[in-house]
Amino acid sequence: MTKRYWSTAGFWLFLAILISPSGAFAQLTVTGVENPPGYNSFLPPAAGGSYSDPVFGSTVKRLTNALATANADGGGNLTYITGEYSTMTPFSSDNSRLLLINGSYFALYDGAGAFIRNLPMEINASSEPRWSRANNTTIYYHSGNQLKTYDAATGAINVVRTFSEYSSISGMGESDISADGDHFVFAGDNRYIFVYQLSTNTKFPVFDTGGRSFDSIYITPNNNVIISWLTSGTARYTGMELFDINMNFLRQIAHADGHKDVTRDADGEEVLVWTNSNDAQPIPNCNNGIVKIRLSDASQTCLLQLDWSLAPHISAPDQAGFIYIETYAPADPSPGTSSWAPYTNELLQIKLDGSQVVRLAHHRSRPWNGYNWQPKVSTSRDGSRIIFNSNYDLQGILGYPSEYSDVYMIVVGSSAPVSSPAPSPTPTPTPTPSSPPAPAPATTSSTTRYEQDNAAVRYTGTWYPNSGSFNSGGSATLSMTRGSQAIFTFTGTAIKWIGYRDEWSGLADVYVDGAYANTVDTYASPAQAQTVIYSVAGLTAGVHTLTINVRGKHSKSSSGSWVWVDAFDVTNTVTTTSTSSSTSSSGTTSSSGSTPTSSSTSTSSGSTPTSTTSSTPIRIEQDNPAVVYTGGTWYPKSYSWASGGTILMCMDANAQATLTFSGTGVSWIGYKDEWSGIANVYVDGVLKATIDTYASPAQAQATQYTISNLPAATHTLTIQVTGTQNSASGGSWIWVDAFVVAP
Repeated sequence: MTKRYWSTAGFWLFLAILISPSGAFAQLTVTGVENPPGYNSFLPPAAGGSYSDPVFGSTVKRLTNALATANADGGGNLTYITGEYSTMTPFSSDNSRLLLINGSYFALYDGAGAFIRNLPMEINASSEPRWSRANNTTIYYHSGNQLKTYDAATGAINVVRTFSEYSSISGMGESDISADGDHFVFAGDNRYIFVYQLSTNTKFPVFDTGGRSFDSIYITPNNNVIISWLTSGTARYTGMELFDINMNFLRQIAHADGHKDVTRDADGEEVLVWTNSNDAQPIPNCNNGIVKIRLSDASQTCLLQLDWSLAPHISAPDQAGFIYIETYAPADPSPGTSSWAPYTNELLQIKLDGSQVVRLAHHRSRPWNGYNWQPKVSTSRDGSRIIFNSNYDLQGILGYPSEYSDVYMIVVGSSAPVSSPAPSPTPTPTPTPSSPPAPAPATTSSTTRYEQDNAAVRYTGTWYPNSGSFNSGGSATLSMTRGSQAIFTFTGTAIKWIGYRDEWSGLADVYVDGAYANTVDTYASPAQAQTVIYSVAGLTAGVHTLTINVRGKHSKSSSGSWVWVDAFDVTNTVTTTSTSSSTSSSGTTSSSGSTPTSSSTSTSSGSTPTSTTSSTPIRIEQDNPAVVYTGGTWYPKSYSWASGGTILMCMDANAQATLTFSGTGVSWIGYKDEWSGIANVYVDGVLKATIDTYASPAQAQATQYTISNLPAATHTLTIQVTGTQNSASGGSWIWVDAFVVAP
């Protein structure tokens, strides 16, 4: 839930949650409609980049780019990359690797989503590869009537067993390896169901379905078996039935089939979590519900009731006390209309005791095809991360193929607003020991121009050269092909993209270090040559990337979609310590990306340097790597009024945000309102102030604390959450929006 100005009833609900004994975040129990902004225009970041969900605040990382990935099976590039299904984990047990479907075959990726290799074509969409629980490199799969292993480290393939009595074996598309890592359930020739034990090479007794139609088979945590029959009802061979490991019938557990998964409850009982939308006799007040079924007696508990317009997939980690679902709306409603019901197109974490529903993100996938668009959320075994598929409506926004989809990940344990135990108290910082005075540092700044044809600029897609004399260096490059990219790798603290604007120029997305930064309209009338199209400052000193992504679209004013890349101006600000009273003005900068050693401006064509000493304060956003967060849970939020569009908030006592900076002063920029609390501020480990951030009315981008006249050196500013507030405040939230550092 997004924090906003509330109705009276909404405020008291918010306040009640804040002061509840569990300390739950307000988002956990609010059940109203939440509309995703920019539903018809939002563009995801490039592969490897992340964004903060604008409603719920979870950090969503894009793992793949199907349209730029070579198709090892049919040539050309892929149309879609997806996870397999919700009921089996794509992650190895240590989350160091994952399996995704690249079109018709599987590929291996590392835990951060980086492509490693394609698996052999034998491991295709029908082979059901499953990670071993015994080690993190073995993958089980079946081919024909054989169960095999593939070693993800060496590529070796071995046959575990040939079931010669059948022409084929299958897990029927939804079954994972057992919780103990030692059993599978298979259907031989899609009829004969049995459990197989790996460690003893034992095939348990077989159940002959007798030609009766069934949809799926599952092995439960206790190595029992669930058969889901296609026929609903209360008689034998209808709904879902439970069998023991020897395929002896135990009981019917539901009247109808539906999307589901199995796990253990907090008390160790094996449970099935299921959507009861097909049940003609649902439990009371749970129509189209997410239902927990205790397998020992088939008793049912309603966890969440959904609108009839919604369908879910369910993914259960090991005994974690919660499950994940995603909802999808086949009717494709529009946000803001009466058809957009609560929980529409959302990713949810639901506690198995029914006490919490955590709303993580909108998946933004829309029904352009029959199946690939469905997100099919899937969790790691420990529940710390999930993946999902989405097309982000890029078929409608950018004209992508109808079957297009890519894979995204949320690391729930660190980035989403999940309720967590109170953190251990963080020791009060101790003062930094005094030391002999050091020579005063000198801050120098240099700017280097890199032409568009520099080796540090890499192009993908289709680009055309232009040799107009109006260009920097006499040449530029331009493209209007959707998805074409110019990727510039540089070392510096600020950068400007120099380009050309005219009446035929279009739209481009800009990414900094893989994260979406802005969408730029390059149209202008009259034309503008060598103009700054996009700039960013305040970067940490080091290596960065700036990516220009051509959208292939233009504003109503423009007659074309051309995007021009002419040059880049890179600024590098460094602090050095003088060893004498004089400073050398000699030194060089070059287009190879080396760190400048003097205060100068140069171009790669060798123009005369000019002095550009900088004394401008530097703004550092809250998500800069120079800021380290410890001791509690900081929730990311996206607001138009926040500096840079994002902000962090926390109310866990003793949680800290520590900025390391070089300069003579610093200001903490935050947010004040009627639910804000009290924080301690330390400079270089010394307590300097206790700040009450309460305010009414609210104040955005407010200066919470300032200190000046520090020695020109490296310092730390630490904001420590106390978890307390004054009597007028409704909460103890502390907000970190940005910092302003004085050189």
